[in-house]
Amino acid sequence: MVNSGLNQDNSRIHNRNLILKLIKQHAGITRADLALKANLSKPAITKIVNDFIENRVLKEDKKSPSRNKGLFLSEGNFYIVTLYLGRLAITGAVFDIDGSIVIKEKLPTGIAFYGNDNIALDSRELVESLILKSSVEKNKILAICIAAPGAVSSQSGTVFNRSVATFDTKYELPFNWGKVHLAEFLEECFQIPVFLENNTNLSTLAESWFGKGLEVRNFVLYSIGFGIGAGAIINGELFSGYDGVSTEVGHTTVDINGEICFCGNRGCLETVAGFNRLIESYENYSSKMSNEELIERLSQIFIKAEQGEQKARNVIQLHAEKVAIGAVSLINMFSPEKLIISTNDLNGISIKSMLKHMELYIRKHAYPVISEKVKIEMSELGDDIHLKGAYALILENLYNLITEKLSNGSD
Repeated sequence: MVNSGLNQDNSRIHNRNLILKLIKQHAGITRADLALKANLSKPAITKIVNDFIENRVLKEDKKSPSRNKGLFLSEGNFYIVTLYLGRLAITGAVFDIDGSIVIKEKLPTGIAFYGNDNIALDSRELVESLILKSSVEKNKILAICIAAPGAVSSQSGTVFNRSVATFDTKYELPFNWGKVHLAEFLEECFQIPVFLENNTNLSTLAESWFGKGLEVRNFVLYSIGFGIGAGAIINGELFSGYDGVSTEVGHTTVDINGEICFCGNRGCLETVAGFNRLIESYENYSSKMSNEELIERLSQIFIKAEQGEQKARNVIQLHAEKVAIGAVSLINMFSPEKLIISTNDLNGISIKSMLKHMELYIRKHAYPVISEKVKIEMSELGDDIHLKGAYALILENLYNLITEKLSNGSD
């Protein structure tokens, strides 16, 4: 069941977002059905819908003879540029406001733990290429939205930079982009509003709008791969901690005597359950391997497991249980209706053979009252999940963006 709308003046933004979400999820829905699903009065629905039609965000089905015509997001009027700063590549796409992807492109060099001094220039290059190749008029682009790893503050549009002097480690913090004001830089370059959000938070939004979290009021997304992350939808809204920093489950302690994590703590979940450990358990592992080499070796392990190799199956089962430790913590903390498992930067590698082992561990070790009821499912949004989440975030801010654009005389 989706959020119910609110008939108070101070909830106008909430109601407009809800109406857009329902129309995106139920293309062709009528005003009468919108009123029922949103629990809003018909006059409130009429006002919101008419405003969006006037601003060319929505359109009606002109073929319908009924006065209560079906509603759709319009196409060709407004566009959104999205970027995902991934470990394998920087991926960008241009979305029509109706959700269709006009163009998608990659820069083959992804984000590294360290030495991302060129990230601003690389991002600008990709945005320029996307706009040029899409043939979209720049004045029709509403916003740029960036999905980034690390402790991103969506409120300030920055990636936090914390001194490493307080940590028991000789290594610099990874994703240390506090000195790179990426959102500000791109706004200055393109004169377009720029949003910056944690990649797992955006994956969670994508599931809420288009995936296994559709019409689920309480769920947790658990993102696994070489990095470990999580996001949560609570009472229909994206959970956000102080200053907008996301749920850093990958940096919860699972072994107080474990190795030092890049965050400065010891025995973080990511040091135990990151997929580089799966490779290490199967064969000799070198931290000097490129991301491409890691992906190739990981892919071979899963292929061998599917072919029946017992060693590969044993390694995958053991790693599944390590990964499931984080899922147990999330379930115990949030008591969700559903746990959705997604992958990050695995280049399409299927990890379905891990799921049964993860579920068995979760059912056994999570708090019984919760573990008996929670649904555990695999995301089906694929490698575009971050881009789709970035698109969803702009939809959630669409009315303000449209209003500001039109008030400034842009068309």
